[in-house]
Amino acid sequence: MKQIFFFIFLFIAGTAQAQQTASREKPKLGIIVGNLVEYSSGKAVSYARVDLYHHSSDTVLVSTISDKNGAFEFNGLGFGYFSLVARSMGLADTRLDSIYLRADRYDFNIGDLKMKESSNALNEVIVYSEKPLIENKDDKLTYNVGESALSSGSSTAEILKNIPLINNDPNGKILLKGKEPKILIDDKPTELNAQQLQDLLESLPGSSIDKVEIMSNPPPQYATETGGVINIITKKGKIGWVGRVNLSAGTRGEGNFSTNISYRNKKISLNQSIGMGASKIGGHSYSNRQNFYTDSSNYFNTTGSFLNKNLRPNLRTQLDYEMNKNNLAGLVYQGNLNLFDNKSNNSYTNLNRFGEVYKISTRDNESKGNGYTHALTLSYTYKGKKNLAEVLRLILSGNISKNDNDRDFFQQFLNPGYIPTGIDSVQTQYFNSKNRSASARLEYTKPLRLKGSSFSGGVSYLLSDYHNYLNTAFQRKSDGVLVPNDLLSNDFFFVQNIFTARGGFSFLFPGNIRLTAGAQAEQTSMSFDFIKGNVSNVKNEYWNILPNATLRKEFDKTLNTSLVYRATIRRPGINELNPNVDYGDPYNLRFGNPFLLPSLSHNFDWNFSWMKGKYYINTSLGFNKVKNVFNNIRTLADGGKTQITWLNIADRNEYEASAFGGYTFTREFRMNASVGYTFNEYSEREKQLYNYRNGGTFYTSVNYTFTPSNVWNFEGSARYNSFANPQGRSRSNINLNLGVQRKFFDRRLILAFNVVDPFTPQQYVTVTNGQRFTVESFNATSTRNYRLSVSYQLNRLVQKSNLNNREKEQLLKKLKTPKT
Repeated sequence: MKQIFFFIFLFIAGTAQAQQTASREKPKLGIIVGNLVEYSSGKAVSYARVDLYHHSSDTVLVSTISDKNGAFEFNGLGFGYFSLVARSMGLADTRLDSIYLRADRYDFNIGDLKMKESSNALNEVIVYSEKPLIENKDDKLTYNVGESALSSGSSTAEILKNIPLINNDPNGKILLKGKEPKILIDDKPTELNAQQLQDLLESLPGSSIDKVEIMSNPPPQYATETGGVINIITKKGKIGWVGRVNLSAGTRGEGNFSTNISYRNKKISLNQSIGMGASKIGGHSYSNRQNFYTDSSNYFNTTGSFLNKNLRPNLRTQLDYEMNKNNLAGLVYQGNLNLFDNKSNNSYTNLNRFGEVYKISTRDNESKGNGYTHALTLSYTYKGKKNLAEVLRLILSGNISKNDNDRDFFQQFLNPGYIPTGIDSVQTQYFNSKNRSASARLEYTKPLRLKGSSFSGGVSYLLSDYHNYLNTAFQRKSDGVLVPNDLLSNDFFFVQNIFTARGGFSFLFPGNIRLTAGAQAEQTSMSFDFIKGNVSNVKNEYWNILPNATLRKEFDKTLNTSLVYRATIRRPGINELNPNVDYGDPYNLRFGNPFLLPSLSHNFDWNFSWMKGKYYINTSLGFNKVKNVFNNIRTLADGGKTQITWLNIADRNEYEASAFGGYTFTREFRMNASVGYTFNEYSEREKQLYNYRNGGTFYTSVNYTFTPSNVWNFEGSARYNSFANPQGRSRSNINLNLGVQRKFFDRRLILAFNVVDPFTPQQYVTVTNGQRFTVESFNATSTRNYRLSVSYQLNRLVQKSNLNNREKEQLLKKLKTPKT
């Protein structure tokens, strides 16, 4: 409750401060920035004169000169409508009208303003079509990061946290409406694990992002993704070199360093980032289990603590080359390395039905190793000569990864009262895994004669090749020799091939009604080839036809609704299929199931969106019919032990409802919130035979931003999750993240201070109800952290001119405003 009151206090205090500020004389906080480039060549227009006018006046309000990279900036502006005129010798004057600075929108980045040659064009007048910070169009929620001149001080990860319906699970994995989405960068899928993706988003500066697209009902090429799509669109940046250095450290035992450098000219855009992250995180846990037998019961209690250390270097290079307006090529390399050292200490206690202790043991676990990933993506895009909306795109990608993990276990057995029995056990497990994958994706979009209508199609192929080696051994007490244990060892190859082909049409009818329909055919084959192990070889192959359809009505720019149907597939991954036995807890063994089948579902959604002025709201109702649900299930085995594995458990009905919205109280203070609920329903047969339970998953988040000036920024977020599973529930406490940011020296130096979970650490309480047992477990992670971050822009966003004051005056006179 203290957390809730604290967050409400911050909300009230922020609102009061915002209203107090609004009641005083309004400060001049308006900002307009942009770049001048030549229309034909894309070169920067250096040392051009830029005049700013009040919209209804012919008198110049203020003038400036673009820097050597064509960048210009006006700040300290009041509210109202403005126009600007750019003038340069040999180029036609270019006028931009209708820039509206106001309370809820006072910072604009207009991007590239293209100037034509004076011999080829008359003076040009452009009416500025403003993009709101948040748009909802064509079943796509778009956050226009590039529209804010203040975005340069944030990382991509920070930007995502302020977008509705997006939050993170306890491991930092990004979730969209409670499910793991497909992440795209510049319309290209990323084949990265959760930690690699998190490192990438933390190192990618917000100033390099143009917009973020949220698609809970994704387009046809990704319609089979159960968790939707997040597409991060980068911008080419300003012409010339831009560099940034970031350094942070926290009291929890973490540190990060990264450098980002980008370069752009008329043909090439290069972005380079390199970083190093170190973390140390600990926690503690307990579980209380009661086992039920025909004529008796007993208890088994566990307590434990852990400390995990990681060191993660990373490197990312992105190169885009525009041969001409019809042909573009790109290359992305991502490299990650992970060095880890994890330790845990556990105590196990057996009690009889009267609660009397009759057996105790302690166990020390250590896991040390390293892993790396190298990923390369090549892309080529062709745009039609007659119609640039005709697009053919080819994406080729491949990655190589390797992981080595050496695990040691020491267990000591004790009598009641913790008196040593003289019996102990030493075991080792050595994991070695190699993974190679390659994929190819070809997509084609063709506009049709019917205005606003199009055809789209494509094919894709993914090959995954995984080799796993596990050697388990026990130490022989007589001579100390490690003796292999073949029952807990294996050596296997896993190969998976996925081929898809899809096609669909989108038609725009009178009355702003759009119908989009299509289907995807896909063939999946997989095989396990065991060189060593107690599991027989496995082969499986299946075809599926997955249709989709969307009917959307747009009443006006503020109000729309849509009906959506999608057939989706959830394939088991190597983590669910891998038969390796995790021996970290000898009384609760964990392993995968190579015989798992995919889960298919029919998804029906009704979406409604309304955006007007300072507020917006989006709602969604859904129903999913899921077949062959697979989930991790815990069962009671011999000797009072339990085991957890993945099983195809049953069919399931899912009823979903979600809503998100936001409100701009003043120009300084904004809030948004999201909430969602999914109810899972099983048949009476599964509930009676396996003790499965109906249950609901609930998630919510609240975010606020208070920006009293263009150099101060206060942010906060609160999140809560409660997850249902077939055997019970897992719920968290309220997690808080509060931060303040201050910019110095023309916003080149940025200092930020964050407080994470200041009252209580992140906690999860889980209740599991099996057929012959119940378990209540608790896990707390030491997430409380006070972090200081420093970021420095190596060059000014708007370069200072090398001209002295006299030379500037001469240039302004030379480009003097003509009389009108």
